Amino acid sequence: METEKNTFLKEDEQNIFYEQKQALKNIFENLDITKIAFVGGIADYINLRAYYDMPINDIDIIYENEDDLSLIKENEGITRFFNRFYDLQGEVLVSEYLINDKNVHTDYYKRDFSKIGLTQSYLLGEMVWHATFDEMKTFHNDQIPKLTSDATGEKYEWKRLYKHSKKASLYNNVCYLDEKQQLQTLSDILWKNQE
Repeated sequence: METEKNTFLKEDEQNIFYEQKQALKNIFENLDITKIAFVGGIADYINLRAYYDMPINDIDIIYENEDDLSLIKENEGITRFFNRFYDLQGEVLVSEYLINDKNVHTDYYKRDFSKIGLTQSYLLGEMVWHATFDEMKTFHNDQIPKLTSDATGEKYEWKRLYKHSKKASLYNNVCYLDEKQQLQTLSDILWKNQE
């Protein structure tokens, strides 16, 4: 377990931008990380870091009880925004953490944790909750048909469609390679049994 923690810590230190590292450390200090979970880019990073080098830009967090965000509210302030892409309450809470003259945005979404697949992994040496590989794979694949120009009309945003298409393809490729490896292993076993 300690080896896994150190391996991921070294990897995270190399692959996460300085500003995002500082923002994450601020989150670890100001929030009870047992009551929040990472989704979006952080979950993608954790789920796929063994396969790809991925940047982290904004930080997306889900919570069940808004009171759990009280220290961030007091220390940095939180602004409420309407978000047409978020179907539960249509509201996102946003905080900004200023480091090196750059703002790192953290978006907070209210979610019922029992309705999302969550797991734990190390992130910068801390054990955190995050959306599972399958949860994020399904999410990105499900977003593609919802974001086409036919589906969104005048509200079409090619960058949003591209982002989900790219991430869906990364997850799908990992699954494809895993299935290919399993088939090869099965084939090797069958071949040996015929000898």
